[in-house]
Amino acid sequence: MKHLELYCGVALGLVSLSSAGLAQGQRPAFAIAGIEAKLFYSNSGRFSASILGNPKIVLHNTPAGEGTIEGPSESTLLLVRVQGPPKGELEGLQLRMTATTRKDTLADREIDVGSMNTAGNFYAACWLDDTGCEPVTVAVQLIHGNQSQRKLAIIPFECSE
Repeated sequence: MKHLELYCGVALGLVSLSSAGLAQGQRPAFAIAGIEAKLFYSNSGRFSASILGNPKIVLHNTPAGEGTIEGPSESTLLLVRVQGPPKGELEGLQLRMTATTRKDTLADREIDVGSMNTAGNFYAACWLDDTGCEPVTVAVQLIHGNQSQRKLAIIPFECSE
């Protein structure tokens, strides 16, 4: 099992989640506003546009640069945006990010959510190595006490000979 905890961390820039543990009609003050996944192109050092839910991107034989991508990629950057009141903060607010394939856990990390920026956003990033041939399930959970929100996303990588 590979652990990437050293590569997962906080960065200062997306998919709506349902709220569990909140009274009906009550809106959470802090929420996961979205998830992005971007390929890292090893031949140029650039990142792709978000590959989640993008019908223009075909993720076939990604390590070889096939499909509709710009070049070879074996690494993916996950970005999660938490939204809340501008400059707001909630002590004890945690963001858990996991990324798994059928065979491996690529990331499993809890991050303390700090202060929102002036636009009411907080960003967390996580680097995934060895991506490109197996679908990756991304689970993001925002936790505070007994309240939580959860969002799942699938990165549909595939390879063939």
